[in-house]
Amino acid sequence: MPLWGGARLTLSAETRLRYDSHRSSSSDAGGEVRQGLFRGVVGADLRLHPSVRLFGEIGTGQVTERRWAAAASLQNDASLQQLFVDVRAPAGAMLLGAMVGRQEFSDGPRQLLSVGDGPNVHRTWNGVRVYAHARRFRLGTFDLKVTRPGRGPFDEEVDGDERIRGLNGSFIVRGGAGRSDVYLDPFWIHSENASYRSGGRVGRDDRDTWGARLWGRSGDWSFDVTLARQSGRFMEREIDAWGAFAVLGVSLGDADWKPRLGAHVDLASGGGAYGSGTLEGFNPLYASSGHLGEGRFLSTSNLLLVAPGITVSPTPATRLAVEYGFAWRLAEHDAAYAGGMRAYPGTEKVPGRGIGGLLRVSATWTVADGLTLSCGYERLAAGEALERARLPSGAYGYAGATYRY
Repeated sequence: MPLWGGARLTLSAETRLRYDSHRSSSSDAGGEVRQGLFRGVVGADLRLHPSVRLFGEIGTGQVTERRWAAAASLQNDASLQQLFVDVRAPAGAMLLGAMVGRQEFSDGPRQLLSVGDGPNVHRTWNGVRVYAHARRFRLGTFDLKVTRPGRGPFDEEVDGDERIRGLNGSFIVRGGAGRSDVYLDPFWIHSENASYRSGGRVGRDDRDTWGARLWGRSGDWSFDVTLARQSGRFMEREIDAWGAFAVLGVSLGDADWKPRLGAHVDLASGGGAYGSGTLEGFNPLYASSGHLGEGRFLSTSNLLLVAPGITVSPTPATRLAVEYGFAWRLAEHDAAYAGGMRAYPGTEKVPGRGIGGLLRVSATWTVADGLTLSCGYERLAAGEALERARLPSGAYGYAGATYRY
């Protein structure tokens, strides 16, 4: 919308309704939880000048069951989600800029950094991001403190005890030739968390995660490969951990249903959480809850997961995906981990590497511009490690609708 002096205002909104049914496999009770969730977000983008813009978002989150016990990321009367200024200016052949204030942050591999789309209220950060863009590369640096939401209206706080800082970039290795593009994204992330949990202990975790992501496509093939190394200290202990993630896919042509075969492999070190000496468990930092499934049966720590699958589109507006993952733990003396680095209780005391088999089925239907319906089902069939710890299989199902304006 045009305003005075060439300024422009753009409004946006998102509404998400979802119903979840979750039968836990992380306790011997195996109880089932059913819950309705609502997300509402309104935003405004005010471009005062081609070099200056202000952006803000206000969100709310509601649940239908056990509202008094729900986390603030699920039950939240009102939250200032984002409020930042973005200033940019050309410098020769480059574009230099900075974003200052409260903002969402997601860059690089989603196995490490995401906005946390599963809950009703996204994870946000406070601080500064500086970037430089050129024709064949981009570089960035950031220093951000986490937002700690409250359940009341506008009662979130900036928590300096949990923060990230680092460097990231992206270089065009090959691009511009039709369906063949390849990118290399190096990164370094320094994370600090005064309340990190490992092996039943809670303490300060200062960790450096560095590595690179190579991703792109070549004809009908697509690939996304990340290698990461972690060092630092958890309380008084040294950290020595690593992770490797790969997502591969190939289109089988433009025939009816447009089938596409794919697979992802997640490999993350484990060990040392329940002993002394070096801590070898990989910390997935702020990984996407949707990467391994919003049932959150697995975390990328002490894990080897191989998950082949197929995706089809019965119509241009629909998509159906099915995959089955085989999950093992690498270190038997360390636990198997559910989402959010919650250890499956007792698994650190029993032998066996098999965590289980994870079936995931999902479907989406774009009804109209901005309106999408979705549903899905996941089941973790308990393997030998869970069975020996007397933990049951788990299941998760959901149905939802999202409207974006």
